[in-house]
Amino acid sequence: MSQSSIAKTPLRQVQNVKSLLHNDQARAQLALVAAKHMNPERMMRVVANAIRTTPKLEEAEPMSFLGALMQCAALGLEPNTVLGHAYLIPFKNNRKGLTEVQVIIGYKGLIDLARRSGHITSISANVHYDDDELWDYEEGTEAKLRHRPGPQEGKKLHAYAIAKFKDGGHAYVVLPWAVVIKTRNGSQNWQSAVKFNSTASNPWATHEAAMAKKTAIRALAKYLPLSVEFSDAQTIDHEDGAKMDYAAFALSPSDGVMIDGDVITGGDDDGDDDAKAPEEKPVVKPVEKKVEKQASEKPFEKPKADPEPSGDDAEEGVDEATSFQLEQFSRLAENILADIAEAAPDSVDDVLGLYLPQIEQMESLAPDLYKMISDAADDRIKGTQR
Repeated sequence: MSQSSIAKTPLRQVQNVKSLLHNDQARAQLALVAAKHMNPERMMRVVANAIRTTPKLEEAEPMSFLGALMQCAALGLEPNTVLGHAYLIPFKNNRKGLTEVQVIIGYKGLIDLARRSGHITSISANVHYDDDELWDYEEGTEAKLRHRPGPQEGKKLHAYAIAKFKDGGHAYVVLPWAVVIKTRNGSQNWQSAVKFNSTASNPWATHEAAMAKKTAIRALAKYLPLSVEFSDAQTIDHEDGAKMDYAAFALSPSDGVMIDGDVITGGDDDGDDDAKAPEEKPVVKPVEKKVEKQASEKPFEKPKADPEPSGDDAEEGVDEATSFQLEQFSRLAENILADIAEAAPDSVDDVLGLYLPQIEQMESLAPDLYKMISDAADDRIKGTQR
């Protein structure tokens, strides 16, 4: 089938995920729910990159894939990028005999959504280890929380999240590790993983620290003035592993997203086919196309120089992928620079530690951005030590 024919194919007749990338009606559905700053054309490029990095997505049922992508667009989060905001994850549904897609919100995505309320200037989360350099925590009339990470290779003791408000106030929660594990053990997601002997591939096993940070942010959210998008993200990203019916959402976005009834157990090969549907089915309406500018955002000039393509990189699409990656690094650098500017001098290393994998990538792929961040961190530390 020619590309022009694929573009005009009715949405219900689209045969595979690749065809969605060239289908006019799919783009129209995406534009219908996308947050103001989300460009459907760009989202399609992001998806093409996600398929390259997670080939299993190409095997997914097309409407499930499109609905999950629409949910990310509605929340204003780009999935499967270096920002770590959200992920499109393929899950095998043995009962239906097909692969479906679910949206998993990363803890950095929750942070981004929380800041959109306009009342919060910064929000962060971390894990306290027994080999950290400093841990000073006290509740009561002299409440305080100070943390200076160390090697972070020891025993995990706490997870915490902190939010700072525009009026100068702040809020934080500290969860003892026993509470974090109790939360994990009480989730249907983990219980199903135990039942089907798939705990090794569960996010709590593969990304335990990140899941703990996410748990702390969820706990802190109860005390924060939050954006509509954050509330929607909490509804669709269930701690209990409930699965959302994104196929129905793709075809009828005005009805919102509803729980499908199955339970996510993690990975492509798992599926709790006997799971019962929850009694209540919350509906998540598409968010309004209005996104407030983050209070901590500062003007940021992206580097103009692009690396010269050579060899296989001269193929069509590779230059675009390189440009896209640099753009992602630029956006990430903007967030890092803003966090450095807001951080206390003895917390700059903490900020850098949160972004360490991405900063290490920048050193080789975007050296100008790496130097900019390094210089900003040095200036922030030295400027307060004089």
